[in-house]
Amino acid sequence: MLVSPEKYILPYSFVLVNLYSNNVAEWQALILGLQIAIGMGMKDLDVCGDSYLVINQPLKEFEVKKDYLIPRHKNAL
Repeated sequence: MLVSPEKYILPYSFVLVNLYSNNVAEWQALILGLQIAIGMGMKDLDVCGDSYLVINQPLKEFEVKKDYLIPRHKNAL
């Protein structure tokens, strides 16, 4: 969900066509949200989430240990 500075909610939904672990699905959601925001021309973005892993890995608070998460981590940065 994207929320504008004026507090307008911009709902988006998508379907992942492959079976993924919850961590991969959460990373995919972050990446898709970032792509949508960039496509809308957003220059300033606050990211909120309930995945401790996906929030803290981009902040480099947590190390990315799983090989299959490394490309997603790089893509999000």
